[in-house]
Amino acid sequence: MALDENSSPSRLFEQFPGYEKFVSHIKSVTSPFVLPFLYITDRHNPCITASLLNQIYRNGGDCSPTRFAHINAPACFTARLLYDTVLNALAGWEVAWENGCQNWPGEDGKRYNDSIDSFLHGLRKLRNKSREGKAKGNGSPVDEEPTMVLLIERAERLKDNLPDLIVPLTRLAELSQVKITTILLSSARWEDIKPPLGASPDPYFIDIDPPSKQDTVDSLLFGFRSTSTKQADAGTQDKTYHPSLLPLYEQYVEHVYNVCSLYTTNIQELQYIAAARWPGFVKPVLKEQSDANGDVPDGICNELTLPASDGRMRLLKFFTPSLTAALDMLYPRLTNATDWALANDPDMHAPDEAQCQTNAEGSIIVDHLPRMSKFILLAAFLASTNPAKSDVRMFGRGADKQKRRRRKSASPKKVGAQATVAKVPQRLLGPVVFPLDRLLAILGALLEENDVENRPHESCFELPGEQTDMELGRVHIYAAISELTSMRALHRTTAVEKLEGPPMYKCGISFRVAGAIAKGLQFVSEPAAFPLQLLDSTLKNSADLGSDVTEDKQVDDHVQPLSSSEFAVSMNYSADFDDPNLDPSQATEFDDESPYPEVRSAVANTDDPSIHVTTLRTWVLGLTWAIIMPGVNQFFFFRYPSVPITGIVAQLLSFPIGRFCAAYLPRKKIFGISLNPGPFTIKEHVLITIMASVGATSAYATDIIAVQRVFYNQNFNFSYQWFLVVSTQLIGFSTGGVTRRFLVSPPSMIWPATLVSCALFNTLHSEQYAGIGRLGGLSRERFFVYVFTSAFLWYFFPGYLFLALSWFSWVTWIWPDDPVVSQLFGYVHGMGMSVITFDWAQIAYNGSPLAMPWWATANVIFGFVIFYWIVTPILYFTNTWYSLYMPISARTSFDNRQNTYNVTRILTSERTFNATAYQEYSPIFIPTAFVMSYGLSFASITATIVHCFIHFRKQIWYQARRSLREQADIHARLMSRYPQVPEWWYLTLFALMFALGVISIEIWPTEMPVWAFVIALLIAFTYVIPCGMIQAITNQQIGLKYSLPGKPVAMMLFKTYGYISMSQALTFTSDFKLGHYMKIPPRKMFWCQIVATIVAGTAQLGVQTWMFSTIPDICSSTQKDGFTCPSTEVFGTASIFWGVIGPGRLFSSGQLYQNVTYTLLAVLVFFIIGTVSPIMGWMAMKRYPNSFIRYMNPLIFNGTYKIPPASALNYVPWALVGFIFQYVIRRRNFAWWTKYNYVLSAALDAGLAVSVIFIYFVLQYPANGSIGEKLQHWWGNTVYNTTADGMGTPVRQLQGSETFGYVDLSTDYFCFANEQTQPQYGILVTTVCSVL
Repeated sequence: MALDENSSPSRLFEQFPGYEKFVSHIKSVTSPFVLPFLYITDRHNPCITASLLNQIYRNGGDCSPTRFAHINAPACFTARLLYDTVLNALAGWEVAWENGCQNWPGEDGKRYNDSIDSFLHGLRKLRNKSREGKAKGNGSPVDEEPTMVLLIERAERLKDNLPDLIVPLTRLAELSQVKITTILLSSARWEDIKPPLGASPDPYFIDIDPPSKQDTVDSLLFGFRSTSTKQADAGTQDKTYHPSLLPLYEQYVEHVYNVCSLYTTNIQELQYIAAARWPGFVKPVLKEQSDANGDVPDGICNELTLPASDGRMRLLKFFTPSLTAALDMLYPRLTNATDWALANDPDMHAPDEAQCQTNAEGSIIVDHLPRMSKFILLAAFLASTNPAKSDVRMFGRGADKQKRRRRKSASPKKVGAQATVAKVPQRLLGPVVFPLDRLLAILGALLEENDVENRPHESCFELPGEQTDMELGRVHIYAAISELTSMRALHRTTAVEKLEGPPMYKCGISFRVAGAIAKGLQFVSEPAAFPLQLLDSTLKNSADLGSDVTEDKQVDDHVQPLSSSEFAVSMNYSADFDDPNLDPSQATEFDDESPYPEVRSAVANTDDPSIHVTTLRTWVLGLTWAIIMPGVNQFFFFRYPSVPITGIVAQLLSFPIGRFCAAYLPRKKIFGISLNPGPFTIKEHVLITIMASVGATSAYATDIIAVQRVFYNQNFNFSYQWFLVVSTQLIGFSTGGVTRRFLVSPPSMIWPATLVSCALFNTLHSEQYAGIGRLGGLSRERFFVYVFTSAFLWYFFPGYLFLALSWFSWVTWIWPDDPVVSQLFGYVHGMGMSVITFDWAQIAYNGSPLAMPWWATANVIFGFVIFYWIVTPILYFTNTWYSLYMPISARTSFDNRQNTYNVTRILTSERTFNATAYQEYSPIFIPTAFVMSYGLSFASITATIVHCFIHFRKQIWYQARRSLREQADIHARLMSRYPQVPEWWYLTLFALMFALGVISIEIWPTEMPVWAFVIALLIAFTYVIPCGMIQAITNQQIGLKYSLPGKPVAMMLFKTYGYISMSQALTFTSDFKLGHYMKIPPRKMFWCQIVATIVAGTAQLGVQTWMFSTIPDICSSTQKDGFTCPSTEVFGTASIFWGVIGPGRLFSSGQLYQNVTYTLLAVLVFFIIGTVSPIMGWMAMKRYPNSFIRYMNPLIFNGTYKIPPASALNYVPWALVGFIFQYVIRRRNFAWWTKYNYVLSAALDAGLAVSVIFIYFVLQYPANGSIGEKLQHWWGNTVYNTTADGMGTPVRQLQGSETFGYVDLSTDYFCFANEQTQPQYGILVTTVCSVL
């Protein structure tokens, strides 16, 4: 089949944007040979695809021998009609009155429509005639057989109308022996219409992806350009499609797409609706232009002046209700576009109330409604925009009492006091649902106060309100409610067949419509009409397009009095939560977007519930990754250096694998399960990535098992290990599931880290949505490729060729042997005042700074500067706690000889504590930065609770009573379509895991009592919501530390169940939020997470068991392959410190640290600081609401909880990058930030992860690390380790056998050489006191 390769494709692609791949696909499979049967599936725009095929085949040129026929299956409802239509189209025969409406071949008398055989003869005759015609034209016989193409649009209708013809049509080339291709174009899959028993051959499949928003907009813009060209050629004076209006039309059709895309994405339907509304939309612009030009001739003024951005926004807001009305009327073809446009032509000089009624939502005409129906609408509006608890205050007293009460309770403003902090605009929340009985109660109050005189009074009713109560029980009230529901003025949110509970409704009219109704009923002249008289205050004259005060501002200023400022704020889910992530200057104008620009830039505000989610390839790929990634990471977990494989690796590799499966797997079913259900969808990709990452990192419980084997020679069987791992993992999962209504559903819980993944998903799948803005330049996909490649190549320098670029402590290179300089400017053992690094792995050690809000980053760096750059050096250089004999920062503890503390010297052969050896050896010394980290951790424990009580208590209580359907943002409303996971599922899972936990600690000798297990879980439950809210807002997790003295294994279990359960719950909650953003059905995600967690934990245990039974000398410092188990050593050492030795020997009276007064005082100081700081900050925020104080957070104390092992290297450059991108660029170039910021973060992370794996497996792992051996020892790779900083040289160094402390065996207390005063090592006790 020959297509015209010389025809210009630019015009074709301009008319059909997004179809480039489809056109190239068609050409590649049809040009070399004739395909007998081609099946094209287009679920979204089959008509557009048919038009494109028409353009391709009908404009093939004279050189093409192709004959083309395009028929519509519903139109050919009989076999004869189909035969004649096909032959007429292939022959180019036109049926007309002049030829007697004869079908081809005309007057020769032959008919080819009697049966399928005669139809096949007709095809052969047509082929022969084509040959004869060519031969006559060329004067020589023609050997080339002409090719025919039969396109059957809406082929799924053949199954209903002509099922017997499906097999012959699919075998048309075989039966007729003619070069003909049958193309079936359908919105249904071939499996749904194909004949049984394999009667039809398998076609060549082409699936057309749904068009992106940008492609749809480009298609609509092509229609504008075509119409504009036609009008210009015709010389018409109509400026509706003037070329100057193209930018305004582009913004207009984008808004049309946003309004209508939830119902239809068919380009022709959107074009039909857009064309119907566009003349009215542009009418005020043209009128303003005409008034401005006056008598200037049209030919002189060729350019039109477009309204400013605020004017455009007001135009869009003004016409949004009419777009919804057009959708309701034109999409089901209840009328035609011409009649609808005439009926809804806007009159810009009409009174305000007429405008409100004309532009009411859903084309609701309220002027002709009965009086009682108007009352019902007003009652519904008040019920839908005010909290239920304000009903008594609003309707239980008159307006005068209400006003006096508000004036009495209002506090006078002080001179110079600033305005209150900006809240979330009420228009972003939308109407809330209300029960029918509340509607009737408000209706009764309105009727009793405002309509008594208009109703005839019956003498049988003597008590006040008795007649109104009787009216409310009449049938006509319920009939009016039903009629308003059918008009979409009210929306019933509960199913009609649902009998339990009262029916729930939601108001469907806008604020202006309600105000127009109130004014039309003449309530505003009556003093007793409160609160309806408040509606009139907003009915101002419409501002012109150039007004400086926008309509939105006018509406916002008058919305609040509707329920009084004291109570209206309670309907906002975060009204009493001053959200620092919310930028009022960037607030969206419509309720179909998130109010947070971070979310809008990374998450699409649309959802397609019809696409596949849990397919066979989802489970196969997800479980494969759930085995590979945990197994490999567990293998490297015991090695130093480790090479972790993060979830972004699975995210990147799953994409081409999924596309490969969709392209090459056969479309067959095995046991009813499809091997290839169609294109690889974004939801499948999300679930695969979640299953891969849910257990990718080593489970914390596996470290307990390793410590038991290495330090205590306890090797319990696999059942204990499996129970322990699964219970610790899934207890966190069940806890996260129960708290999802607090940490997932609220829009303010943005979880910044998940936005990076969302941006990467949407970039890989080329998703376009409004939140990414309209900035030109590179596409996000191309930008990702460039940055990913650059990050991959760049890491070869700081990660392999020039390691000093990573540890860029340049000041210590100038003075390499100065210990004071190393303590201040060093990166390894110092405070990192050198500031600079060129390694993204070091910068993003605490998480990507591009994902963390700047105010949270500022909290962290502020705390770091105060406590680590000011307080810690002061303590260090004053020799507090003998700190000068140690580095200022280190990951280990020291003995009194300045060596790393040797734990094995204080243990017996049975791995128990040896008190004699302990007294003979040395007490424990910890560096100053380590001590500071414990103190700050203790302060953060109290600060977290107090901060959350002050700022989040009302939000927590509000969310506890709110359903998902009532959430404010678009994402929660889209997720409400899917069945939610019942909380009893999570509670049942928790009960099962609790039983496994009890079994694991009771059957095996762990020495942990059940009461300690319960208390550990209570601690986790207490902190999961406060810590989760802080992490969801700031992207930083609060770290807690616990201790259970005297029992090392029990101590490790207590920490695992008390802290790791909370940490694991937040990890699962982050995955919940990712699924929430990507619109993953919750129940499908629930089972995927559970299965993946169990599989991942089992794989980790299997790998660990294999390693301990196979690898010689594992967890030994001399292990030849580097399997020295560094994490296991740290964890085991901590278990000995706080479990074997115990805090009693460290801090109790009469022991090493006799003076307990200062110790407890230091603990109390940090406790008080953590408690008082949030209170003082809250009081200061009340006094100065718009100051920086409102951004203060417990992150000041705990944002640096990773020190050690982290250092200033991981904080200062991190904060600088965050300042540049999250503050400077975000404020000065918001469009660039919106489009590229999260894609940049994802690309840097992905390039780094792939580069690390490549360097290790290609350059370091082979040949036992001997590749590039000389390169590894050049100056740039060793300089940072040869300085005083790299070697950990302290300021004061001992000579020979000197010690700076020893133990007096007779008194068992701590004595110090050359010092008369015992140091107060009290901060260490913070760890002990944070036990219970």
